[in-house]
Amino acid sequence: MVQIEEIGKAIALLVFNRNEGNGPDKNPEIINDSFRSLKTDTQFLLAHEPDDIELALNQDDGCGLQRMELAAKLLVEESYLSPVPLPLLNKAQELLYYLQIHDATYSLERMMLIQDIEQEFKRHGG
Repeated sequence: MVQIEEIGKAIALLVFNRNEGNGPDKNPEIINDSFRSLKTDTQFLLAHEPDDIELALNQDDGCGLQRMELAAKLLVEESYLSPVPLPLLNKAQELLYYLQIHDATYSLERMMLIQDIEQEFKRHGG
């Protein structure tokens, strides 16, 4: 659980940096470190189905869904730095919908993030 809390703090820092205009300078390293901590990367997430991602993220403690939510948020933050953001946003949205269905808790925060992703799709013409 410490890992999940630390990545949560890293995501908060990513958002802060982006809002302060420091994202391009500071966020790539934070994103890479966070993915490394999750023992995954963008390429794995983009290439696999949510069921396989959950299984891979379960590690030894069965917290795959919590890690998947963090991975989805990392994909969203990475999309702000990417010249090709739509595949990242699409996968993040897919993971968030999967979480809404499979997690025991319905999350309004997730639904708001899904709406934010939809706004980004519109902004990018997707």
